[in-house]
Amino acid sequence: MPSEKKKSAVSIKDIARITGVSVATVSRVLNNKGSGYSEETREKILAVADSFGYVSNMAAKSLKESKSYTVGLILPNISNDFFSTIALYIEEYMEQHHYSVFICNTANQEQKEKEYFRTLSGRGVDGIICISGLNALSDDIITGNMPVVCIDRHPENTKNIPWVMNDDRHGSYLATEHLIKRGCQHILYIGSYTAGYKKFEREEGYIDALKAYGRRVDRNYILYENGSKPHFRESADLVREFMKEDYPVDGIFASNDAAAYGALRTVQSLGIRVPEDLKIVGFDDSVYSRLASPAISTIARHPEELSRTGCKVLLEMMEDKEPEKREWTISTELIERESSQA
Repeated sequence: MPSEKKKSAVSIKDIARITGVSVATVSRVLNNKGSGYSEETREKILAVADSFGYVSNMAAKSLKESKSYTVGLILPNISNDFFSTIALYIEEYMEQHHYSVFICNTANQEQKEKEYFRTLSGRGVDGIICISGLNALSDDIITGNMPVVCIDRHPENTKNIPWVMNDDRHGSYLATEHLIKRGCQHILYIGSYTAGYKKFEREEGYIDALKAYGRRVDRNYILYENGSKPHFRESADLVREFMKEDYPVDGIFASNDAAAYGALRTVQSLGIRVPEDLKIVGFDDSVYSRLASPAISTIARHPEELSRTGCKVLLEMMEDKEPEKREWTISTELIERESSQA
């Protein structure tokens, strides 16, 4: 059993000597780069490194390469199921490429997001992935040539920042179309926006579907949360107030699953049966949709693919490579569950 002293002192040269291979080969194996070595050699090197508790000297490596091997991830609400899932995927992917991730939760506060951009730049991160709560990322927020990739949202900017989006408009079209095909005549839409970012692609998809099927667009049937409460509570309040107006409604499309859950709880409390009297579709395929009773039909938007694509683009930029394009769109799909059964 190696001593603690040996564990703290072992180097790549020591591992090369013990395993009988070159320093270059050991370096490639430990940094998961290149080829030119067998699986047997790789396993032998990793076994020796593990037995000595080898940890690469990232500080020296960072100084030599003028890189910190850290990236920032700015999120609007880490308690949101979709955003926390994205954080997990990004952290996992970047770890595979030897980067640590600073996760910054803005709590949907515009000023906090601006401060995080400045703080991350001051800490010398190599790049930033951002789900912004701002309508615009001005030059005073993103200074210098910091590589930045926006995912899920696309705030205005002058730096031609790459962005990776889900096809939210088409997803909303699918959700509304599904309710129409299930016989719904009066479909309520519940949208949401938080902080300064106002996202209307889902409303537009809802309107597109109504028009495509010859339905009149009634603005009374378009409600918006303002972020003053958790989604399910604010949605529940909106639906309860809407029902007091005696508008006919037999379908609800909510732009997130938490809002769909809030709507479900409210209509059930009013004695309205789902899906017999009213059908509901949400958005995100989150835990809210899967654990509700009845389970809520929803639009899935593939956070793993969204995260992986954003990471790939950022890695290219941090290696001073020009991304092949500046816009990526990830498809969405309808997941049918009990809340919208015929």
